[in-house]
Amino acid sequence: MSWHSGDPAGAGGDRLVDAWHDDDRLGAALADAVRDAQLADRVVAAARAAFAAHRRAAEDRDELAVELFLLTLVHDSDLAGSGGAHVRDRSGRTPRTLVFEGDGVGVEVELHDGEVEGQLVPAHAGSVTVRSPDGVVTSVDTDEVGWFHLDARPHGPVRLVCTSDAGTCMTEWLSW
Repeated sequence: MSWHSGDPAGAGGDRLVDAWHDDDRLGAALADAVRDAQLADRVVAAARAAFAAHRRAAEDRDELAVELFLLTLVHDSDLAGSGGAHVRDRSGRTPRTLVFEGDGVGVEVELHDGEVEGQLVPAHAGSVTVRSPDGVVTSVDTDEVGWFHLDARPHGPVRLVCTSDAGTCMTEWLSW
């Protein structure tokens, strides 16, 4: 479309004059308009994705600070070849024992028959959260000496986030 100055009656002013006399020009103009709309949709989608990533980064800010205090796996009975008998296990199989340590703190965990039991070290009350890369799987408060029990044994990579009055720490990622 184009603007044409003046009007045929000589009254002055601008009016819109229809310049699309052939279908090819009209089709090309419509294709350009659709292409521009699709580009706008892609720009909006990219902006929404960037905003979502920014929001997730803001939500993870506290976790990123916590991740600096990472507990290291120092013992895994599956790797150590532990063959000792355990009183609580009635199945005859030896539970898997994991020990994580950090700067003066840690957590000891036993995995057996779809259950997770453990204790914060040193012994103190707090909470333990099992996290997957997608978010929280489950969470439980410990008793006054830091003992906890979880009925579900998650699959895939997980980590434990341990929180108490002494602060917050988390284990390395591991597969159970």
